[in-house]
Amino acid sequence: MKKSELNAESIKRILPQVLREHDKNANEIDYLYNYYKGKQPILNKTKVVRPEINNKVLENHAFEIVEFKKAYVFGEPVQYVQKGEKDNEVINPEISELNKFMESEDKPSRDKEIGEWDYISGTAYRWVDIDNEADLEDEDAPFEIRTLDPRRTFVVYNSGVRGEQLFSGYINYFSENIQLENGETQFSKYRIITIYTEDAEYQYKESFGNTENVQNLEIMQFDVPSGIGNETVKSDSYPIEIKGHRIIEYPLNQARLGLIELCMSALNAINQVKSDDLDGIDQFIQSLLVFINQEIDVDKFKQLVQAGAVEVSSNDPSKPADVKLLINQLVHSETKIVTDDLYNNVLTICGIPRLNHKASGGDTGQARLLGEGWTMADERAKQDELSFKKSERQFLKLVLKICKYKGKLQNLKNSDIDIKPSRNKSDNLLVKTQGLMNMKQSQVPPEIAFTICGLFSDPNDVYAKAKVYYGDNFWKTESPFDNSIQNMDTSGQKENQSINNISADEGKKSATQNEGEARNKASVRKEK
Repeated sequence: MKKSELNAESIKRILPQVLREHDKNANEIDYLYNYYKGKQPILNKTKVVRPEINNKVLENHAFEIVEFKKAYVFGEPVQYVQKGEKDNEVINPEISELNKFMESEDKPSRDKEIGEWDYISGTAYRWVDIDNEADLEDEDAPFEIRTLDPRRTFVVYNSGVRGEQLFSGYINYFSENIQLENGETQFSKYRIITIYTEDAEYQYKESFGNTENVQNLEIMQFDVPSGIGNETVKSDSYPIEIKGHRIIEYPLNQARLGLIELCMSALNAINQVKSDDLDGIDQFIQSLLVFINQEIDVDKFKQLVQAGAVEVSSNDPSKPADVKLLINQLVHSETKIVTDDLYNNVLTICGIPRLNHKASGGDTGQARLLGEGWTMADERAKQDELSFKKSERQFLKLVLKICKYKGKLQNLKNSDIDIKPSRNKSDNLLVKTQGLMNMKQSQVPPEIAFTICGLFSDPNDVYAKAKVYYGDNFWKTESPFDNSIQNMDTSGQKENQSINNISADEGKKSATQNEGEARNKASVRKEK
């Protein structure tokens, strides 16, 4: 289907199939969300042998994984900065105004919710529309944003090469009491599916939740202004003032895989081993008594146990009576090796650094970052940021349209904005600053040096502000490289001068020597 073919009837024809696929996805997302909250299979553990000892230990590492990734990638607000073009050194003030709009809409917390759903289910959704109630004089944003529940939200794409978004939908659930003819009331449920295309909004009422019967889908009517005074007319669609998709998908990856799905079997195994380990401790403490060549009454045994002693006797000397404990202890150190191996594999799969409980010796800071997984975590975070930026561009495109429609940010373009997720850049600070100083001494251009050193989340902004602060003196200090060249030139001149002096001295010596030899020859001739 093409965008030009979208209308109330064409969407109604394909909506049952879309809802069936969505319901499957919603059930899987709901299972993952409950798993994240702690509803995991270990809680349903059963035990056949000695069922009275059945410990259920739940270590919610799924919550740990999601919380760490959410804090590491989205713990700091995502900033919009100006792209560092060489011919554009003046910072556009409208970018600061855009950031203020995002703060007024509490976008950092919305981004955190996006990250949470991404790492749980592999996808997330954001809704954006015009805020007609905003007071623009108080610097309120002319738009409003929300993070949607992916169990109620879906996006439909074209299956062609472009894969463009056709429409999106959000489901609301309702219930009602219907009065029957015999006077009885019947409780029924229904849901309303709101569909957004680029230029219109549709609503469909689905009774009794039966998505297979097309007849249950009813196109709802809107009161649309007729253009004549305050009169309205009925229509099956409501026109959208500003063209653009109101619901934007933020997939974590192309396969839409969350982190919990990647390691769920290992997490279940950790819970199982921990529970069985505790069962082994209980069974060791509550070891069974074995009576050898002895018959004992149960009631009499209970009385003896309360007295703290057991009486045994044997009528056959060849078969002495005895009482022993049936002991088979589970070695805790061996099970710990298994759980540690499973846990380390989970951290590696999810790109999370492991905690180092051992005291470090002479290893360097960079070696620890590599060995403990922080470098890997940073690289994985960069991949997540690329997926986030792709959807964020689509979000900014609609936001700028709304702002221009409301008379704001008239000169700001999507291509002027650079999306900068912020993370802690203070690790290994001494090495990074030393590298920046070395690049300065080597006459590396500052905009390149600021990017390579890894000190700043927004190197272009730092470069622009430093240039404004220092003026013409920025990055133009005398470097040791220049001093060395001057020293080389001076030493070369001195060396040439010394060579000339040596040559002159040798010439004088040779002339004196020749003059002496000539005098000696003249005196010899006179004697003869």
